Amino acid sequence: MNKSALFLLVVIFLPLPALAQEDATEESEQGTVDQIIVVAHRQPRMTSEVAGTVTVIGSEQMERDMVVDMSNLVRYEPGVEVDGGGTRFGFNGFRIRGIGGNRTAIVIDNVPAADRFSIGSFADTGRGLMELGLADRVEILRGPASTLYGSKALGGVVSVTMLDVDDVLTDTRRGSRINTIGATDSNRLRLTAATAARRDAQSLLLAAAGQRAGEVDVAGRPDDTPLDDLDRRQAAVMLRGGTETANGRLRLTLDGLRETRDSDLKAILGHERFAATTELLGDDRRHQWRMLLDHHFDTTGPIDRGHWRLWHKRSDTRQESFERRALASGPIELYRRFEFQQDHTGLGADLESDIEAFQWRHRLGYGFELTRAELTSLRDALQTDLVSGQSSNVVLGERFPLRDFPKSRVTELGIYIHDEIRLWRGGPTISPGLRFEYYDMAVVGDPLFESAFPNATTTDLSTTAWLPKLGLLWPLGDAMELFAQYARGFRAPPFEDVNIGLEIPMFNIRAIANPDLEPERGRTTEAGLRWRGDNTLAELAIFRNDYRDFIQTRAPIGFDPASGFIQFQSINRDSVRIEGGEMRLRQSLPANLTAELAGEWSRGKDRITGRALPEVSPPRLIAELSWLAPSERWETRVVLSAVRGQRQLDDEQGETLFSPPGHATVDLMARWFPRHDLTVGFGLFNLADRQYWRHANVIGRNPDDPLLPLLADPGRSVMTSVRWDI
Repeated sequence: MNKSALFLLVVIFLPLPALAQEDATEESEQGTVDQIIVVAHRQPRMTSEVAGTVTVIGSEQMERDMVVDMSNLVRYEPGVEVDGGGTRFGFNGFRIRGIGGNRTAIVIDNVPAADRFSIGSFADTGRGLMELGLADRVEILRGPASTLYGSKALGGVVSVTMLDVDDVLTDTRRGSRINTIGATDSNRLRLTAATAARRDAQSLLLAAAGQRAGEVDVAGRPDDTPLDDLDRRQAAVMLRGGTETANGRLRLTLDGLRETRDSDLKAILGHERFAATTELLGDDRRHQWRMLLDHHFDTTGPIDRGHWRLWHKRSDTRQESFERRALASGPIELYRRFEFQQDHTGLGADLESDIEAFQWRHRLGYGFELTRAELTSLRDALQTDLVSGQSSNVVLGERFPLRDFPKSRVTELGIYIHDEIRLWRGGPTISPGLRFEYYDMAVVGDPLFESAFPNATTTDLSTTAWLPKLGLLWPLGDAMELFAQYARGFRAPPFEDVNIGLEIPMFNIRAIANPDLEPERGRTTEAGLRWRGDNTLAELAIFRNDYRDFIQTRAPIGFDPASGFIQFQSINRDSVRIEGGEMRLRQSLPANLTAELAGEWSRGKDRITGRALPEVSPPRLIAELSWLAPSERWETRVVLSAVRGQRQLDDEQGETLFSPPGHATVDLMARWFPRHDLTVGFGLFNLADRQYWRHANVIGRNPDDPLLPLLADPGRSVMTSVRWDI
């Protein structure tokens, strides 16, 4: 990006102290603004009471940013990205401060989202994220958070809160909402409708969302790179009923999601293993449903407030691939099918008591979560000779059907306690916490896996961990506080890394299990400063995250002369470090103008080899200028996003990886409020039609990867939205 433009931008905005989003805020006597946050303590807190960095993105901010999917959600959020799944598969989860995949916990109404599993080029489940049209609020907690959220919260937590009755009611008894949004970046169109009613102590919400999209219209696609065709459809429905009891609100939620993705992949044809392939089609389906019973209650004996939940959910993924190799010496057709099923049941409670002890005031939080997941995968394939018409279930030396890991059952139990101790009135608050985590993975009897891999070594795995944290919050006046925290993170070895059974004789490739895998562990040290003025808000945080025994999935471990296979195995990487800083500024200006600035800087390296980590994003700066008309009928925003070019990256074998170049983009958004119940939005994105890549979408790609042009972000695009509250 242009260094002079960046310098000028910093000079303009440096005098403007300020903050982030303003959803769910509360005004104090001094007129400052403080957000309400739940994810940091599993109970409501104001931002000024949290020793850590949390971002809140509420429904108002989603509407302002014209959010359609998870990528749009964090479009202007430093330190957070969404991992891409190429041109065929969907999003794979959030990446927080360089840590992504299943290492970042995603909870929806406090219920964990499904894990991701992928293997080869034809199977990738994604993370099963809920349709955003039904989400009312998202909170993002940065850094290891295993003390409160257990395994999988090594990188942080993304907490999604779904729509509730109060979000839709337009008076005391009933209300409805219709929202539609469309975009030219991939011919997207989404329609969301919700209706709610309340009578006495009873309430009911019915909401549904549906969307359709095609392939992304990327900028700068070379003429010789064919476009992959994609047809994406998604539908979600939610029914939520509640009743007010003498001791709080009891809710029952039923929701479901259905997603289909039909693809015609053309860009990789003629390259490497697809050199003889003339046609490659994908037909992917995912169904997900959930039942949740939860209860938010007030004082019960020694408990001042609390929340318990009981749930069961199921996620089914089926992905089919059709490949025609007409250019092969013996032309063939290949049919592949991948199935993955997760059944997940859990019970949890988060409780809180206010007590006085040892002349100190304590805000004591405690709770538990017990979950059990049953996981099953299946791969099948059929090869047909186009000359003779004969078919076989042996493909590339693999005999189908088979499983890549045996049927598994995973049981997790976490018990935690967390305290907030105010040392004196107006003085510092320390917040120690501790969690005991138990993880047990058991192999269920599986004749299909045993027959496919008779020599594979499988094992049950049990591990425990004690996960402490310590926070410090020190008020520096009525509108400023200093915060610092130290926390430990933990992630148990995943089932697919411990008991993998992949073997492809045609390519002399074998992946072997590793029953000796150690859990991943992390620790974070973070400090920051927050300030809230009448017209100004500011936040600055610096952090250092150290991880050891990082698991590298299916790493090459060398040639086995006894079998003649090149072997792969999931192994522990000794030590990695990620450090950096984030800042947010906001300033109200004359003439109804508001200026905002947000930025991030981070770097990561393998502390043993000194190699830079490809997973860590380059520095980014986001600047915004918004104007609200005196009549409050119009709002206009201009947003500049600038990213520095990624440094040269190499993989573990020293091979050069693709490093996204730096870029700067400008977006223009506006909203019109013709009536109190009607909002019309308009957005023009990537005004200069620049070709650029989001870092998380191309991690680990080679510079000559034929898919790279199609993984760039959309070129110039238009988005419109209409919301009507009835």
